[in-house]
Amino acid sequence: MNKAIFNEIIAGWSNYVFKNERIENIAKHRLTICLDCKKLSNLKTCKKCGCYIPAKVRSEKSKCPMGYWKL
Repeated sequence: MNKAIFNEIIAGWSNYVFKNERIENIAKHRLTICLDCKKLSNLKTCKKCGCYIPAKVRSEKSKCPMGYWKL
């Protein structure tokens, strides 16, 4: 795993634990998109990249592997 991806994971989990209103607004928008995607599993993970969605949507630099997030 490269350092950039590791930093995205840490940022996502940090923002998941320590809430920030701006990040939560981004996360809500992204989560709405994820809930409509066929790649979301029942375990709240993305079937494409394997990430835990509640943390991934809170990482500002993370991107949707399907290209659905525009923010």
